[in-house]
Amino acid sequence: MSSRNPELSSESAEVPNSNEQPAPPRTNPFLSQPDTPRVLHRQVGQIALPAVLTMLLQTVNGMMDMFFVGHLPTGKEALAATGIGGSVIFLMISLAMGVAAGTTALVARFTGAQQPDSSRYATGQSITLGTMMGVLMGLIMYAGRDALCAVLLNSKADPLAPVLCSQFLSMAIIATLPIFLINVLQSAFRGVGDTRTPLVITSVMIGFHIFCNWLFIYGNLGLPRLEVRGAGLAFMLSQYVGMGLFFWALVRLAPLGEVLKREYLVLQKEWVLRILRIGVPASVQNLVRVFSMMAFNGMLARMPEGAAAVAALQIGIRTEALAFMPGFGYSVSASALVGQSLGAKLPDRAERYAWAANLQAIIVMSVIAVIFYTFASPIVALFTSDAVVRALGVDYLHINAFCEPLLGTAMVLTGALQGAGDTVRPTYITIFTMIILRTSVGYLLMFALSLHTHGAWLTMAVTTIVGGLLTLIWFRMGRWKSIKV
Repeated sequence: MSSRNPELSSESAEVPNSNEQPAPPRTNPFLSQPDTPRVLHRQVGQIALPAVLTMLLQTVNGMMDMFFVGHLPTGKEALAATGIGGSVIFLMISLAMGVAAGTTALVARFTGAQQPDSSRYATGQSITLGTMMGVLMGLIMYAGRDALCAVLLNSKADPLAPVLCSQFLSMAIIATLPIFLINVLQSAFRGVGDTRTPLVITSVMIGFHIFCNWLFIYGNLGLPRLEVRGAGLAFMLSQYVGMGLFFWALVRLAPLGEVLKREYLVLQKEWVLRILRIGVPASVQNLVRVFSMMAFNGMLARMPEGAAAVAALQIGIRTEALAFMPGFGYSVSASALVGQSLGAKLPDRAERYAWAANLQAIIVMSVIAVIFYTFASPIVALFTSDAVVRALGVDYLHINAFCEPLLGTAMVLTGALQGAGDTVRPTYITIFTMIILRTSVGYLLMFALSLHTHGAWLTMAVTTIVGGLLTLIWFRMGRWKSIKV
């Protein structure tokens, strides 16, 4: 098979429509083992645990950001500014994850089909696409950062918050290129089933980020005190360090070690289209989430509580990320194992991997939800001394704790669908829940019924529950098993 012909690669990695399932490749350390429930759960955990730990580190990092910024003299305005600035950064991450979704699906499928050269093409093409998109989006967002902050934050009610947000983004947006490339490279590692290398690199990145926060926000070791601008600078520097480490690790990773050769990096139309067929719907899905959350922040900023409501949401989301992290880890595991199983033409095993990952995620996320429901007040108190923000943050955690099992289902099964190359249907679900449902329910509860911020938290809970149920229904239909990538 010529690896330059992606159509031939697609046929060889295609999932058959018949029930015939050949023996898995013996060289694959996962698929060569028996598919008993005990083995499947152990294999899911082996990939998920490093990804969960990676997410835990990122969660701790986010909490440390809130801790450093929350104790500045500007208080709630600084929290609101960096929270909105973080939403803009997540917009960049969401675009990058579109390319990354294609990378994971293709690399996992070719790993299962034992086609290492095709894995290298998928990775190399994704690196070039990520570079081009990262530079372009970085320039656009840097030029429009002031206008964006003014739109997302109510400058009339809280004139300081948009100014601080622009200061943060003036530094953080410079990291758009490494944001794109880190996501692509992480996805390539995960596609081959390696979640340990991203864990090690993320540990170094986060340690460096926290140190730079301490250094630049407060002006330690004789450096100038940059406050919110320093938080953006710390983020930017840590991303460039991470990008360098990922490239260093990539050249040592088999079977992708030769991916930086020119033949893999020069864009080829067939490969680009192949990546984007998977990646564009995934990007749309992520963009819908980001813009929906930005609009939601704008609605909160116009509540009677103003910046306090926005600050409470940032604290709530970062605390809730303690429950997100296992969902993310098991989503990564499901994506890699489903993709590899389909590449080896084992669709039934792919489905069993997905259900095993889903069950483990629900159990872990439910336990964490009970913890932050029980200790909501002291947890929120770690981030702010503002009484209004604390009360709103506690209310957020109490309401959203009940959504975690279905949130886990949505995350894990969406990951499984992405591993299969099915990114279109989850996008439809996201559009319905995050735009149509959230807008209508939010308007009813927040404005028509005058529940204000409490209504906002209820709106988030409703959309999370419905999204989980719809994802579950689509996955059970099984049409993802016959998708070509």
